[in-house]
Amino acid sequence: MAAPDEQPPECLAGSSEDEGGGERIAPDRPSLTRSDERLLSYLADVGADYQAFIAGNTGLYDDHVESRLTALADAGLVERVSGEAVYRVTDAGREALRDDCPRWSD
Repeated sequence: MAAPDEQPPECLAGSSEDEGGGERIAPDRPSLTRSDERLLSYLADVGADYQAFIAGNTGLYDDHVESRLTALADAGLVERVSGEAVYRVTDAGREALRDDCPRWSD
């Protein structure tokens, strides 16, 4: 059985290593917070949802979700689907989430 914090092999497949044997992070890869990972994972699972429902279903405060969704939208990882606060994850958001390979789960 793998250690709880060990990355799955598919996460390591595309990674490059520096000469010291450590993992090197691509400079253009977005740096995601745990909240960002939670929001992107949720939206990847449900498709699109209202900001208030995203907050309620992820267990995060609405104000925090609003600020993180704004930041994620500015980075092109989520997008508004309508004039209301309905968001969905973009292809870039799915790629960032897959590349990040979170080591935690809810």
